[in-house]
Amino acid sequence: MTPSPAQPIGFGGEGRIEGLSLWRALLMLAGIALHATMGREDYPPFAAINIASAAFRMGTFFTISGLLTGFALLRRSDSRPWLRTRLVRLGVPLIVGLGLIFPAMALVTGAGLGRLWTCNPHHLWFLIALILYTLAGHALWRSKRVSRLFDRIERHVAGGGHLQARLVLLAGLLSFLLIMLVMPIRMRVPPEWQPLARSLPLVAGYAPLFLLGLAMARAPVLRRALVGDRRLPVAILLGGAAITMAWHWGLWPAMSDTRLFWWGGLIELACAAWCPPAATALILRSALAIRRVPPLLAQLGEASFTMYLLHYPIILAVKTVAHPWHIGPWIEFDLALIVGGGLSYLVHRLGVERSATLAWLLNGRGMPTRPAAGPAVMAKPV
Repeated sequence: MTPSPAQPIGFGGEGRIEGLSLWRALLMLAGIALHATMGREDYPPFAAINIASAAFRMGTFFTISGLLTGFALLRRSDSRPWLRTRLVRLGVPLIVGLGLIFPAMALVTGAGLGRLWTCNPHHLWFLIALILYTLAGHALWRSKRVSRLFDRIERHVAGGGHLQARLVLLAGLLSFLLIMLVMPIRMRVPPEWQPLARSLPLVAGYAPLFLLGLAMARAPVLRRALVGDRRLPVAILLGGAAITMAWHWGLWPAMSDTRLFWWGGLIELACAAWCPPAATALILRSALAIRRVPPLLAQLGEASFTMYLLHYPIILAVKTVAHPWHIGPWIEFDLALIVGGGLSYLVHRLGVERSATLAWLLNGRGMPTRPAAGPAVMAKPV
């Protein structure tokens, strides 16, 4: 199969799925709520937020990112200029985050700058993962061998049954196996580098989910199959939630702490592998039903990348200041959420949207300039 820029992207041939970018932004913004629980993760309502996030949030985000990447590649006969632009849009904010935001976090926590590169990179790991996935996905997209493979897939699965189940189970299995294979490597990393290596199993495990999204853009039959029925995705998500809560609330048969910890870790990894494809199926169904994005949500979606990049050190500072006052978990959570989300949103609206320099540093893109005469034309970023 040779991709064509004229090939329809949406199920109705509209050229885009209107709600998909919104869902990706919402999954990113949910990370602000997750990080607002920092230091209070054991508080039951906040524990539920952490469990849900670990189960499907980032895996689903990467699956949708893979799908949107495939849609972008379908619109281009020559994908190399897009790849260069994409790497700049991911790489420059990563460098800014490591060079400015990460030292600010080290300053708030009192960590020495000499240990900067062995500290936990926290939320910035997702940019490294996206860069790696983009490079791998672009190479596979241009491969003639992969193109012939998709031709065979479309011929063989077009009339096949249970394709949705096979997609979800296979994507989850590949994700789970990669996480388990990389976990021993991460455990062998020297102790001083452990915080930096903590995300390695997830970076490896989420790669098949990104490629699943890319494959669904390349082969519409896979996309249609994934959203064909909601019963299997709902069953997987409910089953994962039930098993996780049973473990978290101590409803398992009596066993040693070591075995209980081992089973709990295995359950978390299994949920991180199989819940994202199931959640993606439901989100795609929802996205297809969205015809118009409310203005406020559209503005939040446009600001989501800046907000996710900047919110963490702000929340960390709020938590550091609020901790000695013992103001209670909910007040602390609300304060961190409002200040972290609000200030990072203002930086986007008052800074990124008005300054080409900040737009390049924090979003990896320059703001378009208005020509001296004639109508202005702004290309919508991918």
